[in-house]
Amino acid sequence: MIKVAIIFGGPGSEHEVSISSAKNILEHIDRTAFDVIEIFVTKDKKYIIDRKTFSEEEGIQEIKNMNVEVVFPIIHGEYGEDGELQSKLEKEKISFIGSSSTTSHLAIDKNKTNEILSKNNLHIPKSKIISIHNKSIDFRFPIIVKPINEGSSIGLFKIETEQQYKDSLEAIFENHNEMLAQEFVEGREFTCGVIEKEGMVTSLVATEVILTKGELFDYEAKYSPAGCEEITPAQVDTVMMSEIQNIAMTCHKILGCRTLSRTDLILKGDRLYVLEVNTSPGMTKTSFIPAQAQVCGYSMKELITILIDSVKYSR
Repeated sequence: MIKVAIIFGGPGSEHEVSISSAKNILEHIDRTAFDVIEIFVTKDKKYIIDRKTFSEEEGIQEIKNMNVEVVFPIIHGEYGEDGELQSKLEKEKISFIGSSSTTSHLAIDKNKTNEILSKNNLHIPKSKIISIHNKSIDFRFPIIVKPINEGSSIGLFKIETEQQYKDSLEAIFENHNEMLAQEFVEGREFTCGVIEKEGMVTSLVATEVILTKGELFDYEAKYSPAGCEEITPAQVDTVMMSEIQNIAMTCHKILGCRTLSRTDLILKGDRLYVLEVNTSPGMTKTSFIPAQAQVCGYSMKELITILIDSVKYSR
C-alpha cells in the first residue's frame, strides 16, 4: 500500500474550505490501495499528527520519518497554494500532489499570471496594481478590485463609479497595501478543471456559473446556500466547450502546473477572457472539480487515485 498524507487546515482565510475538501477526500479515498495519514495544520502552523502536536519544522520532519510516499496538500490560499508548504516539502524531497513551489507562487499572484498569459496571446481584462500610495485608475468603470494573492474570491469589490471608488478606498485597503484593479467584463462565467492522467494533460468539462444572489461570484456566492447555480456540463455547443477546455489546458501548461488546476473565464460576445488560474482548487462535496470529473465518468474515488498516481509521472 502507498502511504499517503492528507495535509489540511492552515493559517489562511480558507481554513474551513480546506477542512471541507479534506473531509470529502478522506471519505472517498481508496483505503484498500492507500495507507492514509491525516495531518491537520492549525492557524498558527502547528502540525497535529496522530493526536500529537508538532511545530511546523517538526511536523515536516515527522512526515519524512513516517516514510510518507505522497503528500496531498489540500490547503487553499495562504501557505498551501502560494508555494510555501510546497517549498518545505521539496527541501525534504517529499513527493506531493500539485504544482511546484515556483508555479504555485506564480499562479497565486494574479498580476504576474495575467502578464504571462497575455504574452501568450490569451485575452485578459485590463488591469493594474493599485496601492495606498498609487490609487489612480486609467480605465473605465465599472471595475473589479481584488487581492493580488487570495483565493475563493475573498475581498472582492465591484465598483461602479469613480466616486464609489473614492468612497470605498478605506474598505479596499483595510487588509492589504496593494490590490489588483481590473476592468469589469460582463458576460457568461465558466470554470474548467484540468487533471493529469498517466502523464497526459486532460481537460474536464466546463461548468457555467450563474449568480442567483448578489452581483459577484465572491466567497458568499460560492459557499452560501443558493448563492449561485452551477451547470455541469455548461450548456454550450461543442465548439465553445472545446475552446474553453483548450484555454484551460493552455493555461495549465504555460504556467507549468502539475497534477491539477482550474481556470476561470468570462465569455463576452465571442471572446473568452481568462480571470484566474487556481492550482489548488476546492475538493468539497459541492466543488467544481468533483462535479466535472463525475460528468467525465470519474467517481470521487477514481479521481483521487488518478491524482495520487500522477505524482510518479512528475518526478
